[in-house]
Amino acid sequence: MPGDRHYYVLAHIAFSAIVLLVTLPGGNLALAVYALSFWHYYFYWLAFRYRAIPLAEFRRHAVLAKTVALLAFASVYLVAPLHWLSLTVVAGGFLLNILAVRVLGSDRTYFGHELAGLPHRKITAFPYSWTSHPMLFGNMAAFGGALLNADFRQYWWPLAAAHVALNFGVLIMEITLRPRRTGKCAPSIGALLTAIGAAVGGVGAGPTGAILGALLTIYAFVIWLRYSALADHKIKNL
Repeated sequence: MPGDRHYYVLAHIAFSAIVLLVTLPGGNLALAVYALSFWHYYFYWLAFRYRAIPLAEFRRHAVLAKTVALLAFASVYLVAPLHWLSLTVVAGGFLLNILAVRVLGSDRTYFGHELAGLPHRKITAFPYSWTSHPMLFGNMAAFGGALLNADFRQYWWPLAAAHVALNFGVLIMEITLRPRRTGKCAPSIGALLTAIGAAVGGVGAGPTGAILGALLTIYAFVIWLRYSALADHKIKNL
């Protein structure tokens, strides 16, 4: 099966632009932020679960989606009144993440062993001398640290809490999950897509929430088709 040739990168850029066009003219900042903040976790799950997407392609997807998510987070965190302790913890958490990526390397950061068969390698340099999952703990510290800012916490605590919970979920996934041997998992995907649409529809009352819920569901389904189809193709050619 051919590579994406950046089609899915362009698709995510187009998707993000459409979300902004649908939400911002009506002043629905919260809908825009929540709709753009969590896609990289979805890519992580699909890649780790099926282990069929080419490493370079997955890295493009994950980096772009995470960049969009961090920009969305920054757009609401940095406009809150400055809270030095919160900002220090946030910066420290993200710095730990950056240091871990530099030590591990970009290929291994993005599931190089699972997707490209890179050999296991024991990393002992800091911050891996402290923990085997410094990136995830750094992320949890950073998003958790944002909650120390009372002004940010008042309006956006679900955003930060969701990031903490999803990073913890990725940690559990990496420790416990095993790859699927087929891409056919319509029931679980159907439940996931229904939850996405329902959540967005609940947050955004009225037609904007309904349109955005439909858009999120369609986009999630298209991405799943790519990852699961690659898994089926890989299995058929074993």
